Amino acid sequence: MSKFKYLSAFLLLFTAFTFTSCDNEPIDSNVVINPGEDEENPGGGTGTGQFKVDFDGQTFVANITQAIVNEDYIAITGLKSSTGQMFQITIPEGGVGTYIWDNFDTTNPLGTSFAMIYSQGNGTSGFLSVYEDSPEFSEFPEYTDSAVIAITEINTQNKTISGTFQFTGIRFADVTGDRVEIKTFTNGSFTNLSYAADTPSPSNNTFSAKVNGANYVATNVTAIDMMGSISIIGRRGNVENISINVPNNIAPGTYSLSFMGTYNGMYTIDNSGMGSFMSDTGSITISSHDTTNDKIIGTFNFDAGSLFSDDEYSITNGSFNVEY
Repeated sequence: MSKFKYLSAFLLLFTAFTFTSCDNEPIDSNVVINPGEDEENPGGGTGTGQFKVDFDGQTFVANITQAIVNEDYIAITGLKSSTGQMFQITIPEGGVGTYIWDNFDTTNPLGTSFAMIYSQGNGTSGFLSVYEDSPEFSEFPEYTDSAVIAITEINTQNKTISGTFQFTGIRFADVTGDRVEIKTFTNGSFTNLSYAADTPSPSNNTFSAKVNGANYVATNVTAIDMMGSISIIGRRGNVENISINVPNNIAPGTYSLSFMGTYNGMYTIDNSGMGSFMSDTGSITISSHDTTNDKIIGTFNFDAGSLFSDDEYSITNGSFNVEY
């Protein structure tokens, strides 16, 4: 498997893990939309929180923000709906403090779910903060890790979170993995973002499957239409999830699932870099896709493997009926 595909798989994990959207409309109060914050009127929104960061000689200001805070992790997202640009920040802890790569286990290729990601929203790979001595990137001396996240306040009474961040993002320039592109992000801040302990799914969404023959009953079911793809995610507990990813123009029919193809599945056990298993083989059948009302129904099955483990998982009897 190429380095390029490996990095893409890592990005896919955190896209599924940290953000839930439904045509840029909020499904819960922790999603804040600030309509005025766009290229023409940066910082002009009327929402209760703000997410911004400097790069490429400009200041990015999100007009949609989301924050999840619980004892297991903090997940913060800032999205500019007019362009699809998105930042995602994830910390595998839930408290005030300053976090850098050295705080976490970096013995696996991309460390833990301590993550900062920038997606340009145009279908290309995102820029990730990575531990500079990781095997995948240690051969590129031009990359220097600058990642720092400071959670300065978690207001439990008002349910808001504030902090600052910076990082240097890296991505492979082509599928060979021989060249990289680097982008530096500075003066990042999120101020008084409304947060929730979890992101509830629409009550009429359903998702079920079997994992190695045992029933998997999702406690949270969401679907995301973003960057040309629909991600259908059935989560059990805070982290464990099964996700299916298909093109957002998919028509009824049966399609093969592969490791990192256009159609793929993932089983994530925990939020370590080692706990995610991608579809080696499998299929998905779409029985109905209502693009007017944003509803999709189907079934799936796949065998899941990992680059870092000999463990394998059989996902069978999968079904979903979701709105996105």
